[in-house]
Amino acid sequence: MTARSFDTGVLEFAPRLRAFIRRRVRNDTIADDLAQETLLKVYRSRATLRDDTKLEAWLYQIARGTIIDHYRRQRPAEELPAAIAGESPDETAALRARVMVSMRKFLEELPEAYREPVRLAELEGLPLARIALRLDLSLTAVKSRVRRGRAMLRKKLQDCCRFEFDRLGQVIGYERRHLLCCEN
Repeated sequence: MTARSFDTGVLEFAPRLRAFIRRRVRNDTIADDLAQETLLKVYRSRATLRDDTKLEAWLYQIARGTIIDHYRRQRPAEELPAAIAGESPDETAALRARVMVSMRKFLEELPEAYREPVRLAELEGLPLARIALRLDLSLTAVKSRVRRGRAMLRKKLQDCCRFEFDRLGQVIGYERRHLLCCEN
């Protein structure tokens, strides 16, 4: 393939390549950056294209690799232990205790059908099958009620406070949205 026909072929596929990337990253700015990065990789490695008839597949393979690299770069950095980060274990425990007080308050506000399954799953740590036996419900009903109850509880907590989580999903900070929210 001549340099000119290579350039023409790549330019012909560029808009479709960008759309392919955009569907996978769901952000126009990032898609533009990754499309540009992909095209740079394409031009740098054009000598590795062995079969001119497979240009499109080769381009998409490079685009997929670029997208994977992007997501790898997005992984969160390792979390610093609380003592190094400037937060004592006592402060962390106190914060979690305050959040639990609010969660218990909001749990009591859930409709009865959801309150007990969520309480048993979240506070007592019972397996869903055991909850089903205890409440004389089907396992499917318990799964549904726990899922819906958790969603209601999450909404109540998020309406009340803005939370900050570590990479494991543990609360490491919060800010009240309303004066009387998230308090005893």
